[in-house]
Amino acid sequence: MYVANSTGGLMLQTMLYLANQTSRAAVNTLVDLPPAPKSDINEVKCYGVYGCFPLNGPWTTNTRQINVHPQKPSQIEPHYTVYTKRSMENPKYIDLNDPEAVLHMGINPKGKIYFLSHGYLEMGQMQWLLDMGKALLTKEKEGNAAVVLIDWGGGSSPPYVQAVANIRLVGAITAHVIHMIYEELRLSNINNVHFIGHSLGAHLAGYAGYTLHRDFGLKLGRITGLDPAAPLFTDTDPIVRLDRSDAHYVDIIHTDANPLMKGGLGIHERIGHVDFYPNDGFDNPGCDIRLQDYMKNRRSTLMESMQEFLGCNHIRSYQYFTESILTKCPFMGVTCESFEAFKEGKCSSCDATDHVCMRMGYHSFDDYKHHLIRGASFVKSNKPPVLYLMTGDSKPFCRAHYKVTVRVSGSDVSLNHGGEIGTLFLRLHSNSSKRTTERIKFTHKPMYYEPGFEYSALVPGKDLRDPAFATVFLEYQTNILNPLTWRILASPRIYLDYIIVESLEFKNIYLKLCPLDGSAVLSGENVFHAKYCK
Repeated sequence: MYVANSTGGLMLQTMLYLANQTSRAAVNTLVDLPPAPKSDINEVKCYGVYGCFPLNGPWTTNTRQINVHPQKPSQIEPHYTVYTKRSMENPKYIDLNDPEAVLHMGINPKGKIYFLSHGYLEMGQMQWLLDMGKALLTKEKEGNAAVVLIDWGGGSSPPYVQAVANIRLVGAITAHVIHMIYEELRLSNINNVHFIGHSLGAHLAGYAGYTLHRDFGLKLGRITGLDPAAPLFTDTDPIVRLDRSDAHYVDIIHTDANPLMKGGLGIHERIGHVDFYPNDGFDNPGCDIRLQDYMKNRRSTLMESMQEFLGCNHIRSYQYFTESILTKCPFMGVTCESFEAFKEGKCSSCDATDHVCMRMGYHSFDDYKHHLIRGASFVKSNKPPVLYLMTGDSKPFCRAHYKVTVRVSGSDVSLNHGGEIGTLFLRLHSNSSKRTTERIKFTHKPMYYEPGFEYSALVPGKDLRDPAFATVFLEYQTNILNPLTWRILASPRIYLDYIIVESLEFKNIYLKLCPLDGSAVLSGENVFHAKYCK
């Protein structure tokens, strides 16, 4: 979880331990935090028009044995700040006691209205919220959109169990704010309201959607859950967490869905109409570097570096979504039986009837509507699609996916040399400019390339719309303890007949590239071109 004004280590202890302990005393001893007020499981607390909050039934189960009531509205004191393109420097503030003021906040009744919520230990002026809000307003024509930042920082402090309880009330209050906007602007529905929440903020969005439907007969147009929190929400009843019933369209981006005891903070369950698992939902590229490497980043403060290091996977979800708003790179995901099968190139086409392709992030609803109109079977299924994709290790994160097939030559010279163990890399080049991809790894680990055999993999690379040729590299590692890897009389080499490059995103990209005169791939730069193919 992204940390604000606290230490990342303390935050991780809080999150992981609270999720797996039944003794609140043990938790407080470990992390030295003030205890949450003790609540009677049979007691129901009510807060006027915002409703009543029981603790029994689905709210206290084997996976939620720690449970308390929300704090009072006056203690949490959530704030709602309205931004438009014209009022970025002078935002307006929504007051539930002054409904008529909504008419003078620049909210276009026919435009998009975005509600953005932070998570645990955060507040409404987090930089990532402001960046996302600005990107959303930039995307829409002036006057066509409004962004409402929800600040529930008064209730997001430790202990974690209390923050979990508080979002139930904040969700209900937010539902009343949305209903007030609906009434004052005389909207016919709230289909244009898009709620985007990170971590606990994702479940807060679910509570808002649930309350709107239960109390006002309204349904949110869309909820985007950015790595919804796992502790105290995993394996719970849908009423306890964000789920598909909370909006007409619910899309989820899972980025830290490792088991809790391995440090994962995000839920792994499929809970939306569409669930995206970039990089299999955890261990994102760039999140495995050492702390000192983060500290070397002079653009970040010490605290920001610690936050990035300790919560890197968790915050990738909102980084990916923010980037998806304005980028031309599609963040394309595809359904597949597993992430391993996806990487092996077994699901590398968007045309196949058994694979669905959709863009992750801002544009995913457009693709969902396209499939809805075409009557795709997954739309009505009780098992929403799982979509996989890969990203880069730093901004910009979006990558295209290239299916690369290499054919090891079965020629006499190749057979005489024999197989070779190594790692292949390639870089795609554009003919029309000097644009290239990065050096792309064909496989993560060295593998054995046997003469006469063909190998395929799906690899991520920079979005290059017009690749024309490639340079290929061989990385060979000699093991001093293994004489079979020694190369004394000749340099390590692989004889390739050709390389085929196909694109998941763009059907027009299909390249068959060959080496000049069948030359071997050595450790340096080796050019492969279509004109070299006979």
